[in-house]
Amino acid sequence: MNRNAFFERLKNLLLFPGYEWKVISLEKRALSDVITTYVWRLILAGGFAQFIGSFFYVRNVLDIDAYRFSLPLAQAFIYIAVQFLVIITGSVFIRGIAFRFGSEKNLAKAVKLTAFSYTPVLIVFIIANLHQVLLVALLPGVYAIYLFRTGCQYMLSTPGNRRLSFSVIYLIVMLGLLFVFTRLFGYLSSLIFTGFGGV
Repeated sequence: MNRNAFFERLKNLLLFPGYEWKVISLEKRALSDVITTYVWRLILAGGFAQFIGSFFYVRNVLDIDAYRFSLPLAQAFIYIAVQFLVIITGSVFIRGIAFRFGSEKNLAKAVKLTAFSYTPVLIVFIIANLHQVLLVALLPGVYAIYLFRTGCQYMLSTPGNRRLSFSVIYLIVMLGLLFVFTRLFGYLSSLIFTGFGGV
């Protein structure tokens, strides 16, 4: 997926999700391509924003020279790792429970559904990671529920009467995984950055 196709997909998913899900369900794009040319770009942008935000936080608030670059770098890597783990683990979970909602159990389609539905969250994280005050920017991320609800009918053939409940479970799963992985990596980082309380 080249740059133009990447931004075209972003635009269509956010503005014309019904149309774009039909396109996604029909295309034969490999999972590796979805991860490396779409998901990776969004996560990397969020990681860069995390580094910038953490750098200014350490410099202006903590004023700890020893952590000037190491802490922001660690936070950026942790953000990238957490987001990848959330998407991959969430995809496996969605695939595992799909049958309970009358949906197709297909891991490749589950990964695409989960990753593309997660687009609004990854976009708003790019903004929110720049400063703690901007965490309110995460609120539009709930649009991911609508994307999942719209996409599950095309990707996993979810019946109309099961789409809303499936979408709610998707939200709970993704938020839960985000919380667990963030806390886990935060604890591990606290063992390295002593006196700070983790990343």
